[in-house]
Amino acid sequence: MTSMAETAEWGRDVTVRRMSGLLGIWVVGSAGLFLLGMRDLLTFGEVAAAHPVRGGWFLLGCAFVLVAAPLGAAVIGARGKQSIYAGVCAVLALGGLVLGGLVAVKGLQETGAIAKPAAVVPTPRVSQCVERSGGDTRCPGG
Repeated sequence: MTSMAETAEWGRDVTVRRMSGLLGIWVVGSAGLFLLGMRDLLTFGEVAAAHPVRGGWFLLGCAFVLVAAPLGAAVIGARGKQSIYAGVCAVLALGGLVLGGLVAVKGLQETGAIAKPAAVVPTPRVSQCVERSGGDTRCPGG
């Protein structure tokens, strides 16, 4: 027969393994999705991005993993009475929320869910007199 201490120890080990698995997914999965997204979004010189919509979806997946994996680990830790581990995972989830929010904005722009900001077009400077029809001239300085 197993004692109560052995059962508690086994339960703690399972909780810690599950949390470690989720944190592994958090590190490897978010980094992998981010790199895949950047691969599809980077432009080199005058060559346009290869697959901007697909890259946007990869970034949205990265944002989801950045928040969901440590949050899930925090919930598992809290239910398994691993309060220190759960607290660390909750802080990681908050950090993932900030990073995921930044990544999600770019992902949403690339997928077309939100509009990209308009490009700033500089106004041309007049450096010489320009004659208009009707005899009207516009000269710099008056």
